[in-house]
Amino acid sequence: QTPVTPVSAKALASLHNIIKQDVFALNKTSMPRLQRHVQKLANATQMSFAQRAFLDNQNQLLIRINNEAKVRRSTKSVVLGKAKVMSFKDIEVARAARTTKEVIKGKGNGVRSVRVLC
Repeated sequence: QTPVTPVSAKALASLHNIIKQDVFALNKTSMPRLQRHVQKLANATQMSFAQRAFLDNQNQLLIRINNEAKVRRSTKSVVLGKAKVMSFKDIEVARAARTTKEVIKGKGNGVRSVRVLC
């Protein structure tokens, strides 16, 4: 019976020992069994290399993301002006104040009407 493809180091070592035993008892009937065992060893090695490559790619991606975050955190923030959270009433009052200033300065085209909230 052919063993399953090993996925752990212990199972891989066990398969290697089976192959060594097959080599010492090599004859015409044990040759196909040895070939199956060697194929299992090759499959396990391929899977191991594929998993390793996947983990390397994932690590590179995480390193790149982490480096971008470091740059963002190390960049000094620049305050361009003051901001404040405004309610709709505050916005309406600010619009009215701006409109009156524009009318006083003569910039307004007179289309907007000034609203006064009670």
